[in-house]
Amino acid sequence: MTTDLFLTRRSFDLLTSDRAGVDLATERGDIKLVKGRANLAQAVLNRLFTRRGELAGLGHPDYGSRLYQLIGEPNTRRSQAVAELYIREALADEPRIREIVALIFEPPSLRADKRNVMELTIAILPVDEDEPLTIGAQIPL
Repeated sequence: MTTDLFLTRRSFDLLTSDRAGVDLATERGDIKLVKGRANLAQAVLNRLFTRRGELAGLGHPDYGSRLYQLIGEPNTRRSQAVAELYIREALADEPRIREIVALIFEPPSLRADKRNVMELTIAILPVDEDEPLTIGAQIPL
C-alpha cells in the first residue's frame, strides 16, 4: 500500500476537473494524508467515480469507469448487472487488487429518496494481504 493525499468526496455526476466537489483535506494546518487500506479504499472510489477516458489528456486513457453511463437509468436488477460489469472492468486495472471477493447490491428501493441511488458493498482482496477490504458505495442514477 502507499500514501496519498486525502481527498474529500465529490459528487458522482461531476467531472474530475470540476473542483467544486473535491478538495484537499487539512489536518493541524497541513495537508492530510491517507495510508494503507484507507488509501486503497479511496483509490477504488476515485477510480469508480472518474469517467473512463477523462484523464486521457494526462496519459491515463483507460483510468476510470463507465458507471456514469448509468445516470438516468432506473435502479433495477438489470442496471445492477451492468454496474457490476463496469465495476469489475474498472477494478481489473487497479494493480493493488488481487481479487474482487464480492459485489453485493442492495435490492432496488421503492422509497422516493433512494429510488435513484444504487447502494452496494465491494469486498476486495488487496495484493499481499489475506484479509478482504470492504467498501460501501452509493451510485446516483
